[in-house]
Amino acid sequence: MAFLTQWYFSNIPESVVDLIEKSVTEESQIPDTHWVGGFIWHYILRANRENWNYDLSHLDGDSVKFKKYEVGDYQTWHTDAKPLQGDEPLRKISFTIQLSNYDDYEGGNVEFMDEGQKKYIIPRQRGTVALFDSSAQHRVCRVTKGIRKSLVGWCVGSQWR
Repeated sequence: MAFLTQWYFSNIPESVVDLIEKSVTEESQIPDTHWVGGFIWHYILRANRENWNYDLSHLDGDSVKFKKYEVGDYQTWHTDAKPLQGDEPLRKISFTIQLSNYDDYEGGNVEFMDEGQKKYIIPRQRGTVALFDSSAQHRVCRVTKGIRKSLVGWCVGSQWR
């Protein structure tokens, strides 16, 4: 059975997560040729093999993006999948890597809604890699205290056959 979401406790050493966090800014886009791109590609391939078996080619925009949510920031319910645009590759798998400690902020949960309209929250453990079908409904709840930091991105592939 395929699941819309899958997460892994990656056991990234704290010092490595610290290094990533110190080397990115709000404008950062980490190229997929960077070691972080290779790291996330490993998890994408694993989750794809275990869940979806999608035809994948590369990261959308050839990069991983840094995302920071401060007090009051949020995202409403949405999907990451984009409408078809000619022969343009489709977003098939989305991901987020948790950089903040769970107690660095309040609110800010990444919440999903399954096919039965039941809501669930992905783990907030620092270093967690969460991957999900880009058509999955999700949101980021309003941050009420502190700052939530993560890396996000999308994996694309050819049109559905």
